Amino acid sequence: MRTPLFSEHEKLHAKMVDFHGWDMPVWYAGIKEEHLATRRAAGLFDTSHMGEIFISGDASLAYLQRALTRNIASMKQGQAVYTFLLNKSGGIIDDLIAYCLEPGKGYMLCVNSSNAEKDYSWMNEQNQEGAIIENKSDGFAMIALQGPASGGIFKACLDFDISGLHPFTFTVLMSHEYGELMVSRTGYTGAGGAEVFLSPAVAPPLWRAFIASGATPCGLGARDTLRLEMGYPLHGNDITETTTPLEAGLNFAVDLEKKDFIGKQALVEQLKQGMTRRLTGMEALERGVPREGCQCLKQGSVVGVVTSGSISPVTGMGIALGYVDISVEVGDEIIIDVRGKDLRARVKKPPFVSGTL
Repeated sequence: MRTPLFSEHEKLHAKMVDFHGWDMPVWYAGIKEEHLATRRAAGLFDTSHMGEIFISGDASLAYLQRALTRNIASMKQGQAVYTFLLNKSGGIIDDLIAYCLEPGKGYMLCVNSSNAEKDYSWMNEQNQEGAIIENKSDGFAMIALQGPASGGIFKACLDFDISGLHPFTFTVLMSHEYGELMVSRTGYTGAGGAEVFLSPAVAPPLWRAFIASGATPCGLGARDTLRLEMGYPLHGNDITETTTPLEAGLNFAVDLEKKDFIGKQALVEQLKQGMTRRLTGMEALERGVPREGCQCLKQGSVVGVVTSGSISPVTGMGIALGYVDISVEVGDEIIIDVRGKDLRARVKKPPFVSGTL
């Protein structure tokens, strides 16, 4: 599958890879260069592979209250929240952002690209309330402009001041050149900026306008190192259908005060029994690259496993996320087994760096 910006990536001679069935750019000039450009100025990401699922009708609120972990009833128009779809065991089917288009009547869910079809099928299976559920992913392109200079670029290209939007809010703009745009003060880099949902037909000219105004095109490689420096989990690696939000330390996105939601009872039981593991950050104390699947040891005993790892382009040192035994504390020194070589590391609560430089 190809996004509406595929030809733009080709023109920029991007290195393309297969990403869950999508032909996506992994880098243009290089991961480190693109990463630092986002932290220092502005990075531009094609996120059109993400899925957009709309929930509407009189039953939409009742349905989402049961399907999602956040209290959707408290959302106001123009508000967005990070939330989860859980299975009955409390495992994470997907993490997503829910947008309130009209309280009680209309919502959009932005879901992970690799999970869009699975999410859509699961949501329909769970639809006891009779909400209208529509997968409109093909009707949208999505561009993320991130970094401290992104505000000036938005102003230059769209005559819009994103500083007027609070984090996790959005607005709809009518542009003479690009039609209807939904601008959301969200992102996956920790560097600030916003994301734009728009018609696929006008995505290429807006992409080019952002670049002409100073944005650096960035691929999946920089997107991954940026989110890892912030400690943001990646579904399929750090959070899965066999991990719960509580184990991942994402309690803020779970409202256990709600009357009920799918997976709630399993989470309540997990809290009652006590946690046995938790997702944490790890920072190497010497040169080496922790990778997914590497075992973590303390005093010779296996105490965890790395779920995501790389080199921080900012610090030049290895960083990772992984699950460790609940007895392991922040500040503890551990050993990460990297292909039979011991890598000394310290458990650290992310972020590993500041969002901007």
